[in-house]
Amino acid sequence: MTEHNLTAHFVIRSRLSIAMQPAEFMAEIVLPTVLEFRNDRRSRRRAYLACIVTFQMNDHLKKAGEKRPEDALRAATDLSFDVVRGVCNGTKHVWTNDSHPIAFVIGDDQDRPPAICDDLECDASELEDGAGGRSIETDQGSVDLYDACAAVLRAYAEIYPQHFIRCDFSQL
Repeated sequence: MTEHNLTAHFVIRSRLSIAMQPAEFMAEIVLPTVLEFRNDRRSRRRAYLACIVTFQMNDHLKKAGEKRPEDALRAATDLSFDVVRGVCNGTKHVWTNDSHPIAFVIGDDQDRPPAICDDLECDASELEDGAGGRSIETDQGSVDLYDACAAVLRAYAEIYPQHFIRCDFSQL
């Protein structure tokens, strides 16, 4: 290794060692972003951002030494993990590739008005849904994006409690 390459190697290593830990990313970025979406469930921007940060927790867990968190999350959440992954990658790259069980093209989500007077839409609203939301269609039916994010976050907390001891998931 040349002196230049050795220096670059140490700079990169030192930057990685001070990167956010999973708990910090969860507490400072992921949970606030998803809670903002919970409070504004019809917002496309908040939906996309919530899916992006929820899925990217994967990389933080891998950096912390966890092996293949995708497999554990997929098993624990059924469809939710692949919905979040599809929306995340479809948003970042305009569409998903064939490696995604849930295909998503940016803009393919639907606004679901609440089932209340003046807002109710017969083909879009769901009975007893006073908030509305954003959803995508899958082979298994419509999936609410907030519910998918919340399910994945609960799975992170359940599967990897050692990383999220000080994180408060109670507001999901």
